Order: sequence, then structure tokens, then C-alpha cells
Amino acid sequence: MTGVVNFDSAFAVLTGNAPFPWQRALFDRFVAGEFPKACDLPTGLGKTSVIALWLLALAENPALPRRLVYVVNRRTVVDQSTTEAENLRKALEKPEAAALKEALLDLAGVPGQAPIAISTLRGEFADNAEWRRDPARPAIIVGTVDMIGSRLLFNGYGCGFKTKPLHAGLLGQDSLLMHDEAHLEPAFQELLESLRAGQFKDLRAFHVMALSATGRVVPDFTMASSDEAHPVVRARITAKKGLSLHDVADKKELAGRAAELALQHSGAVLVFLSTVENVERCAAALRKEAGKDHVQVLTGTMRGDERDALARTDPVFARFQPEKSRKVSPREGTVFLVCTSAGEVGIDLSADHLVMDLPAFDALAQRLGRVNRYGAGDARVDVIAEPLEARPTQKANDEGHDEDGADDDKPAKRKDELDWARHATRELLAALPARADELRDASPAALRSLPSDARLAASTPLPDIPAVDELLFDRWSYTSIRGKLPGRPPVDDWLHGVAEWEPPRTTIAWRTEVAWLDDEHLGAESLDDFLADYPLRARERLSDRTDRVLEQLEKIIARDEHRELRAWLLRDGEIVRHENRSWWRLADLVDAYDSKRNPLLDEVTVILPPEAGGLNGGLLDGDAVFEPGQHGTYDRGPREGERLVHELAGEVNPPEGMRLARAIRRQTEEGEDVWWQLYTLSLAADDDGSRTSRFRQTLDFHLRRAEHWAEAITSGLEITGLERSAIVRAARWHDLGKRRRVWQRSIKNFDYPTSVFAKGKMQPSELGHYRHELGSLHDALNEPGFADLAEDERELALHLIAAHHGRARPHFPPEEAIDPEVKDAEVAAIAREVPLRFERLQRKYGRWGLAWLESLVRAADYLASDDEEVES
Repeated sequence: MTGVVNFDSAFAVLTGNAPFPWQRALFDRFVAGEFPKACDLPTGLGKTSVIALWLLALAENPALPRRLVYVVNRRTVVDQSTTEAENLRKALEKPEAAALKEALLDLAGVPGQAPIAISTLRGEFADNAEWRRDPARPAIIVGTVDMIGSRLLFNGYGCGFKTKPLHAGLLGQDSLLMHDEAHLEPAFQELLESLRAGQFKDLRAFHVMALSATGRVVPDFTMASSDEAHPVVRARITAKKGLSLHDVADKKELAGRAAELALQHSGAVLVFLSTVENVERCAAALRKEAGKDHVQVLTGTMRGDERDALARTDPVFARFQPEKSRKVSPREGTVFLVCTSAGEVGIDLSADHLVMDLPAFDALAQRLGRVNRYGAGDARVDVIAEPLEARPTQKANDEGHDEDGADDDKPAKRKDELDWARHATRELLAALPARADELRDASPAALRSLPSDARLAASTPLPDIPAVDELLFDRWSYTSIRGKLPGRPPVDDWLHGVAEWEPPRTTIAWRTEVAWLDDEHLGAESLDDFLADYPLRARERLSDRTDRVLEQLEKIIARDEHRELRAWLLRDGEIVRHENRSWWRLADLVDAYDSKRNPLLDEVTVILPPEAGGLNGGLLDGDAVFEPGQHGTYDRGPREGERLVHELAGEVNPPEGMRLARAIRRQTEEGEDVWWQLYTLSLAADDDGSRTSRFRQTLDFHLRRAEHWAEAITSGLEITGLERSAIVRAARWHDLGKRRRVWQRSIKNFDYPTSVFAKGKMQPSELGHYRHELGSLHDALNEPGFADLAEDERELALHLIAAHHGRARPHFPPEEAIDPEVKDAEVAAIAREVPLRFERLQRKYGRWGLAWLESLVRAADYLASDDEEVES
């Protein structure tokens, strides 16, 4: 233990608040290396402070996991965890945090950085890669179940095959994964528990902690009596929330009745409705009475960029935010925020009053947590119920029932289960304590007093959750086998389960390059490679039900008289080709869709050119027409300070701090030859750094610097023995294969062999299928000192060399098993050994352990690529 953390004062410095008793208790457990399986904490008690607790515990005990992975529900649109992470990084710059900052800086392998790396859903640190550059550095990674779960299973959505094992290794080793609102994603939680229960072999610890106020698992950490006696806690868990139930004769009346009830309240009024259609109708009615400047809508169908702006710039939204989180002055008077379930999770909102339709109990508890959150007033809660069918039951059958045929009170069909839960929720509302004013007490304390089995029975039904086994994990880890592989299904069903009542969804984005980029521009590479270098960000995407998306796309193609509009189609993170090309005609894609026989648009991403139009205020609107000069409005791929796209007649020098990630020469419609060039922030780039560098480096300099950084990283992580030696040796030898003439020609080194370079502006078309990693294996075998290594050390070093750009998992494909300067038989023998070595090492270190070791060499390579060689 370092003894540098005085908990009460350090917590106050980081968060601006004095700690609650539960926060101190959880900190003590963290410091001891004990991570609860499940934490049950009521809404409004600072749950996201667990991030600060981990950071303080790490400063006190450096043996704890270096990375905190905070997983939020995919419906989250404005997540408090991102705000928490950003505020922590700022707080570490306070003078009174100097000792804490120094303790965290001491953990890093690379000096001169901020004390923690951050990658968040949105904001300044959105989707960046700085957390991968130094695996010894403390890091906070915030992502959705899709983002984190797919990467953990070697299937990173939006990642190329080269970076999939990198993400898996760093997320699955030396990390603490906190699953927020775990009850909303039971399939993912079960997967995580399977990993921890025995499917996972640790080289470095992987811990999982579920966070939920309405969890499905029995918690092993919750509030103590000292918390309940705390005046602030007491005020929040007994906050006044008077609930009344209203019936409507027809579900078509829901939106109008919600607007009517909302208008009876004053102050900040929050409305929750379960469908986008009802949200739109209710908001329209409210705008008619209250004025459009006093009504805002929040749905999961809004594009990320506009959602981000909503939290930063909208005065109505600001009215519901805590004062310290506001970026703009709030609107005065009575205001209305109308939400779908997107407002239920991961967001710090507090309304004066609440109106909602009747959901399942877990959703109802989430919604109630967004009204009178801090116990300062007396909120009115109106719950509207449309007519429900008679409570459905399932008659006895041969499975799971008593032999006497007794009714077990379960739904007869899966589609009935959600209605069954809503019936049960209505009964629970009637069981809440009555107040003196005849309203029901809906405070957190009252909800928690309800029987836990009844709360669980009234919650959203579980989806079908498929079993997972060792064979699936093996197949998913074979990341260098691209395309379909028998026995390797997409991972989505293991992340979310299969819920029959959930309609399919489609994601939409816009990119300028869709209009012109052809396979010929990419040479031997593919559009998947292009998108790996230039991936879609959260700010670029919007998502909606497939039937609603189809309706808007049909409006767009109605304007496309000559059927010229193109589209890219992504399924499970990979391009779906059509007619032997990487793009579709949008009209063909829409025409081919059939929800039963050919569901092409279900659970996919469609990328449109800006010229297609269809964007209105961040929402998909087929009537919205593209206007000249709107490319930047539609295409949010480039971002100032992070990614830049230039299209000029000549090449340009990289902006300061950035490097060229990809260059494509093309001809414009006017017949002009131009270079399309993508520049990325050097230390937050997604490309693997093999193609370019900010500086031209000699091979010897690059290898020496990679060796230096490997030593620094392994020291920071306290790695010893053969693993340390193998990592350092692999870094020293990883690029020896670049000495080949063909490789030097590909970077336009006309001084070869007088000068041999490791980095330059590569032209892949000049390289053919030669892979320098395979050449490096051959050369490493003949390096002085290699024969002196122990057998286990040689094995690991050779694999790390072979896999340092994501190949050799498990093999090099036949077309890449070539070396123009080595005999074919010798190359074949080296290539044959690669998959055998991979399997041996994966059994020894585990799937995630081996990927983590690979990540350390890759980090050393990245860092060396950014070192400037100074001529002596």
C-alpha cells in the first residue's frame, strides 16, 4: 500500500462531495482487492462515483487492475459516466490533488502523459485510442454493451481484423468491468459471469461488477444502516413522490392524455412514453399549448452529434440537469422534456413532476429515479394505463409444471410476457403505501420495501440466452481468418439474447466517400480495411426501428429518378458486398428487402452519401433534401483536432501532432486528379501505424526505440521472467522483415540498400502480398542471441513478432506465405509452424492473456513510431 490516499479529503477533491458511508466501505474493499459481484444502490446516491473509488484505490494499491471498463446500456444517450470520467481528469490537475496525480503517473510506462487515459461515448475523449498506447497507464473506458462486448469477444464492431485482438486483450486482462444497469442486459451479464466462473484463464485479473438498483442477481454489496441514517441519503431514499394511476379506454389516447396531465403541472415536467410515435404526438400537443421553446424531445433515434449538442446547448434540457452540469442557462417557466426509454438509463436528470405510460417494473423504477431525485420537493407522478388483455396465463404442459396440472401463473406465449409483467407492475403499484393525500408513496424506500420476488416477476421478461462454450471462444479468437468461418456465429445473440418482442433496428450514417469510392481505389485492400482506418464514431450514427427507417429510405429513393444513389451496407461490422462490389445502389437495397424472406436491413448499418439527404435536426427524415454546402452537416466523420480529411491536387504535410493514415488518388467528376488524405491524431489513431509515421525513421532507430518502450511498459506493469524477455526481444526484432527490397520500394526508398527505413508513405499496391512479419520470423531465427533463449522464451517471442499487426491468429493465409528473398521450402516451414505455435501459447496463457501480451509489443511499436530521429 502506498499510503498516499486520505480517503475523505481525496474523494472530496475528485468529486466535490463528502463521501457517503457506502462509498468509504466500497473503497476499503477495492483497496483489499475485493470486488463485489453485484452492487444494489438506489438511484440518486452517486452510483457513478464508483469510478472515482477505483481510481483512489488504484493509487493506494498499484496491484489493482489498471483499466476500468464502464459498460452502459445501448439506449444511453447522455451518460453520466462520461461526465464523471472527464471531471476526474480535470480534478487531478488541482493543486490539492498533486500527491494523488503523482502516484498515478508513477504507474505509467510512458512519461509525460496525463495521469489517466480516457475513452468515452462522446465529448472530447469520444472513441479515442489513447488508452491502448500505454497498457501500464491507468485508463477509463466507457462504452455500450455492443462496443465493449463485441470487442471483448474478439469481434469489435467497427474494428478491422488487425485491431480486434488488441481490444480483446486490453479489455479482458488487467481490468475491472463495471456493468451499469445490468438488469437491462441479462444476456451480457450471464456471459460475463460465465467468463469469470471458469471460461476465463487469467494472466492478469479480470473482474466483473454489476451495478443495478433493480438487479436480477442477489447483491453482495448494498447500503448499510449507517447510510440510511445519513441525512442526505435519507432525504433521497424517502423523497416525496406521490403516484396516481389513470386509465384510458384506448391506447390511441395515451399521447393526448399524457399531454393533458403534463399541462396540469408547473416547473420541470418529465414525460416518458414507450413509443417514438407517442412521444412525437405528445410533444406536438405540448408545443401547441406551451410554445415550442418550452418543449424538448429525447429519443434514441437522434444522431449522436445532435444528442451531444442537446446536452450542451439546449436550455430546456438544462432545466433538468444538476446545476454543476449545465453548459447553458436553463429556460425559465414551465418546461417539458418528452422521452422514450432513452431517458431512463445512464443520465442524471431530475424533474419536478413526472407523467408516464405503464411499463414493466424495472423500467418504472428507472423512470421514478428521474423525478425529485434529491428529495427537495413533493413530486406528482401520473401513470397512464391503456386497457390490457386479461392477465395471460399458461396452462399446464409437459415442461416445468406440477403433475396435477396447476397453473404456474406464467404467460402462454413469449409475446404475452411483457403484458404479463405490466399486469404485475400495476398490482405492485396498488400495493405501495398510501399517503395522507390518497396518492401512493413511490419513493425509493417504498419501492425497495416491495417483495423482491414480486419486483423480479414484474420486470421485463428475460430474452432467450444461448449457451457459450470453449469452441465458440476459440473460433472467435481466430481473428486473422476473415469472412465467414463454420461454427463462428456473430456475437450479438450472446450480448443481448433473443427477444421476440423487440423489433429489428437499423442504423444510418452519412459519409462523403460513399458517392465515389470504388474497389479499384483500394488496390489489394478492401473497404473493410478503409473503415478500419476511418471507423464510424458514435456521433455519426442514428438508429431506429427497421420499419420506420424503410419508410424514410423509400422517400429518399423516390427522388432518385436515375437510381444513382449508392450505399454501403455493414453487417456485424463487415461490408456486405453486392454483385461483386463493395457498394449497393440504394434503390436495389430497398427493393430487395423483405422482412421475412430477405431481411437485408434488419440489424445492419447503412451508410449513405450526403447527397441522399434525409437528415433533419439529427433525425432521419426522408423528406429532407440535401442542399449545396451541407456535406459537413451530414458527414461528421472528420473532427477538428482528431481526424481531418483533405482533398487536394497535391500531397500536404500532416498537421502538427497528426499523421497520415490513408491516401487515395482519385479523379473528380470535373476530371481533376486529387489526393484524398485522412490524417489522425497521432496518439489516438485507429490505424496500426505500419503504413505511415509522423517522421521518417531508419529501421535500426525504430527497433531500438521499440525495445526501449517495451522495457518501459514491462517495468511499469512489473512483468518479469521469460515473458518480459520475450516481449523485449520481440520488440527489438519485430520489423526485421522490412529489410526486403520489395518493402523498401513500397515506401519509395530510392537509397536502398544504403539506407533502410522502417516508416514512410507506403503505397500498398507496390507491396503485393508480402508480409514483413513473416519475413521478421525468418530473420529473428538467425539473430545473434536467439539460440541462447530458452525454448518457451523463443516460442513466445516468435508469436509476438508474427502477431504484432493482428495476423498469425491463427495463421498467415497461403497468399501471404511468401518471401521474395527466402527459399519457398523454408518459408513454407516457417508458415506451417505459426498456427501450431498459436494454439500452444493460447492454451498456456489463455485467449485473453495471449492477446494482452501481443498488445504490449504493439504498444511499443506504436510509441516508437512517434519518436523523432535526430540526426547526429
